[in-house]
Amino acid sequence: MIKLGVKGDIFDDIELIIFDKDGTLFQLYPYWSKVAFKRAELISESLGISDGSLIDWITSAMGVNLKDKNMNPKGPIGIYNRSYIQDLLYNGLKKKGYAIEKDMILDSFNEVDGYINQDDVLRSALVPVNGLIEFLNRIEGECKCAIFSYDQTGNLKHIAEMFGIDKNFDLYLGGDQVKYPKPEPWGATKIMEELNVSPEKTAFVGDSIFDIECGKRAQCRLLINIISDISDMIKIDSISHASIRDFSELNVY
Repeated sequence: MIKLGVKGDIFDDIELIIFDKDGTLFQLYPYWSKVAFKRAELISESLGISDGSLIDWITSAMGVNLKDKNMNPKGPIGIYNRSYIQDLLYNGLKKKGYAIEKDMILDSFNEVDGYINQDDVLRSALVPVNGLIEFLNRIEGECKCAIFSYDQTGNLKHIAEMFGIDKNFDLYLGGDQVKYPKPEPWGATKIMEELNVSPEKTAFVGDSIFDIECGKRAQCRLLINIISDISDMIKIDSISHASIRDFSELNVY
């Protein structure tokens, strides 16, 4: 159990911290720009079209701005789940008159999963949020930790092992195991039940409004927002306990 200090407030008896992954543990743009571009490239190829403007449209529709190197604050990447994004692309391309089939989008997404999870690609795509490793080292053995993400559970474990932080996490809950996605409290509640920790002793750390709403609905005692491109600060500030730039702003006692 630890005490966490944030923005001048101290929260004691924290036994569990639930972390989102993208935008919380790792920076959003470096990872999602690679994923979105590759998905767009493969979808274009499946349509038999070699058109840079179509790739740009698909990438932008997923919420990635390659020109300005940032993310759309409204997502959908980083906020909504995989099936939502797939449906969005399918309907958008249909509306534009392309002969798209749902399987073409599903196959492209699946192929990108294999691409992005190659160790060399993954290492270049994942950039830890400042202060993360130091923070995890400080709480190691003192506090339970879990990762709750739309990414696949196996990928979450692999990433933690790759960065040498797997020893810090007691549970991984990916999109393949989630019955009801964020902002529903189901995932956070399941983690607390499996690790036998009450909401009164749990902190939830995320970067999107869906993360913070999930933690709030699950009645987690402490809600911390890591500010990213997709953080809706007006909504988040109204329900979170603190918004911070990175883990260097968190104190452990």
